[in-house]
Amino acid sequence: MKKMLLVYNPVAGDKRIQSALSDLVNTFTKKGYIVTVYPTQSAGDAKYKLARLQVEYDRIVVCGGDGMLHEALNGWMNGTDMPLLGYIPTGTVNDFAHSHHLPFSVLEAAEIAAGDSWTNIDVGKFNDEYFSYVAAFGIGTSVSYRTAQNKKNRLGSLAYVIEAIGAVDFAHWENNCETMRIKWEGGECEGEFLYGMVSNSRYIAGSDRFTRNLFNWRDGLLEGVFIRRPMNITDLNAIAMGIMQSKFDHPLFVAVQSPWFTFEGSKTPWTLDGEFGGDQDFVRAQAVPEALRIALPLDHVSQTLELESPKNEEELDHGKAEQNAHDLQTANCERDDDVTDTEEADEKHEEKPDGNSVAKKRRPAISGLRKGFR
Repeated sequence: MKKMLLVYNPVAGDKRIQSALSDLVNTFTKKGYIVTVYPTQSAGDAKYKLARLQVEYDRIVVCGGDGMLHEALNGWMNGTDMPLLGYIPTGTVNDFAHSHHLPFSVLEAAEIAAGDSWTNIDVGKFNDEYFSYVAAFGIGTSVSYRTAQNKKNRLGSLAYVIEAIGAVDFAHWENNCETMRIKWEGGECEGEFLYGMVSNSRYIAGSDRFTRNLFNWRDGLLEGVFIRRPMNITDLNAIAMGIMQSKFDHPLFVAVQSPWFTFEGSKTPWTLDGEFGGDQDFVRAQAVPEALRIALPLDHVSQTLELESPKNEEELDHGKAEQNAHDLQTANCERDDDVTDTEEADEKHEEKPDGNSVAKKRRPAISGLRKGFR
């Protein structure tokens, strides 16, 4: 039989993993796995455990919140010959799971975590550490790691709201800001910033307002959103309106896509996937394309493959969604035959039925924002 390591955080979210553990192991056993169960004993334990595995496993499944996944990602990235990773979300907010359509039923997520639908996704790198979906600084970003676990267990997401309100200095907005010089591919800005983040996620803190129209988890780009210091109530209203409408063309916003960013300034506290990222005076954040091999829902993976030209035969064979990938390969071959019979000018693009011209090579979902806008 195949071997699986199940690593879980016993205090994550509402602790429902504890009551579901027996059914979880039974599900994996029926999938043909001999399961080794490991409950983490302290912060950072999952990273240590995965980075120093002494036994070869066919599948690793981690169960917990975004912070647990952050630990597992760093252990996985620093390990050797790591197997496919599965993830069961049982945290409070679960931004990664929201972005990748993972179900919040433990047993439904287990079917995906042990299943055959998988793909490679981009991750971010923050100096020498990795993050699965966001690195952020500024107002409200400390609440995710400062909010007590018992409050999160009792109040859920409301615990974060209460903590955030208490952390804001409403009388002196300059105390809520950080002074930085930010650079990216093709541009830079500097000044006082109320908030800033680079991400590879549709959902941040339970909301999709920041990256709703930008998120693509395989384009090799990070999405950056930075909010300048408001000087009066009019500025605050403009910031609130921009966020609510997901429109960042006001001068108080800087929104840009880039494969890398650098940040220089005084020591600033950062959060990585909801965990404390240290006080940093220099940060280089960059996308690491398709670095993590992870099990994801079939429809989520298939939707992405439909937007991209298949990159290699292995990706089609394993497909991350085997039958759907096979169908896509057949369709692409038929289109290639059509191109052969057309003029040379048509060889670089395909005409879809709706008249849109689509390049055969994979491209960023929002390629026009690569250099950024203000």
